[in-house]
Amino acid sequence: MKKLFLTLIPLLAAALVHAQPTIKVEAPNLVSLDEQFRVAFIIEGESKTKDFQWSPGEDFQLVWGPQRGSSTSISMVNGKTTKSVQNTFTYILMPKKAGSFRLPAATATVDGSPVTSRAASIEVVSGGASSSLPQAQAPSQPSQTPSQDGGTAAQQPRSGTDIFMGFSLSKTQAVVGQPITAVLKLYKHQRTSLAGFEGAKFPTFNGFWSSEVEAPSNIEFHREKVGDNIYDAAVIRTWSIIPQQTGRLTIDPAELVCLVNEYTGRSGGGSIFDSFFEDQFTTVRKRVRSRAYVVDVSPLPGGAPEGFGGGVGDFRVTAKLSKDSLKTHDAASLLVTVAGKGNVSLLEAPKVVFPPDFESYDVKMTQNVDRTGTTGSKVFEYPFIPRTHGEFVIPPVKYAYYNPATGKYVSAKTDSLHVKVALGEGGATSLESAPAVPGVDRRGVKDLGADIRFIKTGTPSFSRGESFFVGSKAFGLIAGVLVLLAAALWLSLRGMARRRADVRGMRDRKATRMALARLKEADGYRKKGLSSAFYEELHRSLLGFVSDKLAMDMAEQNKDNIETALQERGIDSALAAEFTSLLDACEQARYAPVSDGDMGTLYDKAVTVISSIAS
Repeated sequence: MKKLFLTLIPLLAAALVHAQPTIKVEAPNLVSLDEQFRVAFIIEGESKTKDFQWSPGEDFQLVWGPQRGSSTSISMVNGKTTKSVQNTFTYILMPKKAGSFRLPAATATVDGSPVTSRAASIEVVSGGASSSLPQAQAPSQPSQTPSQDGGTAAQQPRSGTDIFMGFSLSKTQAVVGQPITAVLKLYKHQRTSLAGFEGAKFPTFNGFWSSEVEAPSNIEFHREKVGDNIYDAAVIRTWSIIPQQTGRLTIDPAELVCLVNEYTGRSGGGSIFDSFFEDQFTTVRKRVRSRAYVVDVSPLPGGAPEGFGGGVGDFRVTAKLSKDSLKTHDAASLLVTVAGKGNVSLLEAPKVVFPPDFESYDVKMTQNVDRTGTTGSKVFEYPFIPRTHGEFVIPPVKYAYYNPATGKYVSAKTDSLHVKVALGEGGATSLESAPAVPGVDRRGVKDLGADIRFIKTGTPSFSRGESFFVGSKAFGLIAGVLVLLAAALWLSLRGMARRRADVRGMRDRKATRMALARLKEADGYRKKGLSSAFYEELHRSLLGFVSDKLAMDMAEQNKDNIETALQERGIDSALAAEFTSLLDACEQARYAPVSDGDMGTLYDKAVTVISSIAS
């Protein structure tokens, strides 16, 4: 009876807490200085509400309210009727200044009991979510700066940017094996209407182990602060990446073509009612591109302790036996579990030392991790079979890992396990017997005959056996051919390795081929009449050719540097000037109308200039 009473007390307390009325607050957490926003206080249930009191305080101006409303919903499922009642108090507010503020709590008397709401937090930014941005300008890319946690965050874009792509990393400095979270987002102004997407190109994460964590099929936008402005932001992709190499690893930019509906005005004529339905829109393809990022990856410090299994993070290790009681020739398993947070998916099996009377087999691995692949556990199963009876001890399993939070190696180990093996039905077995075969009961050998058999008498006869292939002429010829083929293959592989190690030379050799491939894609846009896409792809082809041919970084690519670098490579100054004039023509064409003939002329000129520089 006492146990039942003690069990009912927590249940009754939980029921009373659940039945107590509360005031729910609905308010945005981010607004602009010139924006009016809604604040609603909701009281659930059919309770009688009296003396509702609330004031917006000194930081917000009351524009409208309070407006009291009540709603009732009734649902019937499997003959059971459920009724839900809500009482709502609504206000419209407007900020007085920028900053972070807290809305005062509301109070009311519900069923004779005083109830208080929570104090909601609201951030007010000086930039407007509804400020007008010029449509005619091409979107520019937002700058990126390191955040306080060592990652990157998008800053406010330049004037005229109504849609852009942001890429952020949780860390830009890491050690080999340390997990990093990468998030790709699409930002748009609230007035920008998106019709769809196409031509997505995501980073390949060369030098990293990567796992796609989030890939929403239907992206959802939410408000986010970028500098002093408010944008609608949506997550496009989220990855968990783990560096596998040291040095400066570059993450390639991501690209996306957005289909944007732009308003072009109304057609004339007709009444005012007709013109209301005759708004004109056109769909424009806008290519957005994130920046390339560099992650500085340091090697793990030296002096790794015994049992280091490549773990980077924070882990714990445990061990247990699959069976408590064993007999000789019975199969059992030692289960070693490594759990925690870090590069769980890349953990190696720890080393286990079994007693000499145990036969061990290949390790089996079972993984249980979350979607990121960085939190969870790995279970390593070590099957074994004891061949003699007695009491044995499996030494502690040692497992060491590197903790980046402390910058030190940590050694963990399990307790030693005592195994008591009883004598099985097969009796004792010598250690010098043949290797064990699972499922076979090995017994002692019984001699059914004499120790020495009778020696056979008589005159022996001998016959000549067949000659051996080894040592023949055919064997020598085949061996010589194989040696020559092996030498030729070794020289070929060595030459290929030397060419691959010459990164600059490889880029130089591939520069012309890559540029002509991009020009072919630009020609496809020209034939379809897509001028904006043509000039954008032509501009990319020229800059990509310079980047590969001259090994020039994107940050150094301006007309003066390009022209100087070409002349230093022995290119004629007139040809170098003609190349930079092509860049000027592409940049001007993106803001001025051009004809199809101009596109054809620029395309032919680009092919000629690139071919001349390559030769």
